[in-house]
Amino acid sequence: MITYLLKSTACLALLLFFYHLVLEKEKMHSFNRFYLLVGVIASFLIPLATITTYEKIQVEPITNEVAQTFSNPIFTDNSVNIIQENPINYTQIAIYIYSFISLVLLFRFGFNLFKIIRKTRTYKTIGHQKAKLVLVDDKILPHTFWNYIFINKDDYENKKIEQELFTHELTHVTQKHTLDVLLIEFLQAIFWINPLFIFIKKAIQLNHEFLADDTVINQYKNTFQYQHLLLNKATWNNEYYLASNLNYSLTKKRLTMMTTQSSPTKILLKKLAVIPLLAGFIFLFAERVEAQEKQEIKEEPIEEIVEDVSFKKEDFYKSEIYKEYFYQNIFITSKDKNGKK
Repeated sequence: MITYLLKSTACLALLLFFYHLVLEKEKMHSFNRFYLLVGVIASFLIPLATITTYEKIQVEPITNEVAQTFSNPIFTDNSVNIIQENPINYTQIAIYIYSFISLVLLFRFGFNLFKIIRKTRTYKTIGHQKAKLVLVDDKILPHTFWNYIFINKDDYENKKIEQELFTHELTHVTQKHTLDVLLIEFLQAIFWINPLFIFIKKAIQLNHEFLADDTVINQYKNTFQYQHLLLNKATWNNEYYLASNLNYSLTKKRLTMMTTQSSPTKILLKKLAVIPLLAGFIFLFAERVEAQEKQEIKEEPIEEIVEDVSFKKEDFYKSEIYKEYFYQNIFITSKDKNGKK
């Protein structure tokens, strides 16, 4: 089990390293979303794969001649009084501690999910295209969970929310980004001991923002104005756990991505590079099993050897050599016409 966890962690670390080094810099955010999700699942499955190698071994035949030797048994009294102690099972204790922490994290995950659902039923909701606007009293920026967009009630009624912000949040709704967040949060609660899930979660959420930003820029064609809008909203508070928010990780990396121009050929080559990467990880982290193929050396009976030669057994029995051997100790008596022997 420990070997499996180490292989899974190493595989996830290399996948994440390849993402930050090669894929994240290009404008292929939909592919990167797929890569990150599949990479997490692949890190669990690749160590379970097996590569079987075959090795031929020669096995000597078992003869019917068995030499048996018997001797009178000798009985000795070696009885010793053994005092049994119950050692402490540290492995079982570690499993209990690990399971307890996982249950606590799962409870926190479920409680935060319950709080968001409760807000959708507590406050007024309004239909807006493919989403539902939840008008809350909190002074917040728009946040998205599933098909709900949480916005400040006063800002909505006074029409202080820019259309770019609505487009940004609608992208989270239509592309179902909440599914990715819920999946990674659940896995992080189970495999909390693996610190890489913190980084993979940040990479997934940042890629969601890349996707939403790209949609806004393509629709409104004003990158500078949108960047200025985000910078003005950067200091707003976010209290909605599990929800996608506008000012998540508003760093230089995110602002630079808005003006990045990517070559289609370069993007295609980087996508194709993922195939040998996954194949190499399978070869590196898969379990190797050596299967021995037995090659038995057979001893043919004498009768089979006789059948293999150029003549048959019947011809052998009729031969002069066999007759001389068969009749060598026989005496023949006969009588003449006069009755004499």
